[in-house]
Amino acid sequence: MHDSNRPLLIHIGHHKTGSTFVQKLIFQKAECGFYSPWLHREYIEKLIICNPFAFDSSETRSFFEPGIVEAWKNSLVPVISDEMLSGNPWKGGYSSRSTADRLFATFPEGRVLIVIREQTSMILSMYKHFARNYLSASIQSYLEPPKPAIEPLFRLEYLEYHWLISYYQQLFGKENVLVLPYEMIKLDKSGFLQRLSSFTETNIPDDIGQEVVNRGYSGLTIELKRWTNLFSPNRPTSSWYTKLNNSVFYHIRILSYQ
Repeated sequence: MHDSNRPLLIHIGHHKTGSTFVQKLIFQKAECGFYSPWLHREYIEKLIICNPFAFDSSETRSFFEPGIVEAWKNSLVPVISDEMLSGNPWKGGYSSRSTADRLFATFPEGRVLIVIREQTSMILSMYKHFARNYLSASIQSYLEPPKPAIEPLFRLEYLEYHWLISYYQQLFGKENVLVLPYEMIKLDKSGFLQRLSSFTETNIPDDIGQEVVNRGYSGLTIELKRWTNLFSPNRPTSSWYTKLNNSVFYHIRILSYQ
C-alpha cells in the first residue's frame, strides 16, 4: 500500500527566485519530505516544447507516474519542479499559459507553488544572467529590444505576475496555489519554510539550506563581462541576438507593478 493521499506539488519558478535552492536542498531530499527524480530536459520535452496538437495528458501522466508512485510508497510528496514551467523570461514567457494548461490536464490534483521577486531586482538578475552568457548589449537595449521582432523577446509584461497567478488559481483553485516572495528566503527563511511545510503537509527542518547556491556576479564584474563578450568566440550568432547586441537605446523603463 502507498499513501496516495499525499499531495503532489507543482513548483513553476519563476526564474531567479531561488529555484536552485529549493530544488537541490529541499525537493530532492527525503528528510524534508519530498521526492523529485525527474530531469530538466524531461520537463522541457514532456510539458513545454511538445507538439501542442499531439499532446496527450494520459501519456504524459504515464511517464511521470512511476516517480509519483515511488514517492507515495515512501510517504513523500512528489514534486514537479522547473522554473521553465513559468515561461521563458528571455522569450517573454510566451509559453506560460499553454504549459499551465498541460500541467492541469496532467496533474489536476496538484498544488502549485509560485515564487515571485520584486521587479527591479528581477530585471537586474535576469540581465546579469544574460551578460554571463555572452550578451554585450546594455541594460537599456535589453529592456527595449529592437522592433519589429520576428520571434519572442524579453518584455516587461512578463513581470506582471498577477496574470499567471490568476490563471493558475482559476485552473487549480485559489486554495491550491501558494505564492511566496523570493525575498523571504533571505529575510525570513524560517517563515518561508513554515509556509511551504504547511502547504505541502511536510515538516521541513529550519536549519536546511545553509550553503549558498548560484552566487551572483557583482555589478562591476557584469560590466566588465559585457564588454569582453564582444570578443568571445562562444557568443551566440542568431539573428535576434545579433540585433539586440548591436542596437542602441537610451530609454530605461522599469515596471513597478504592485
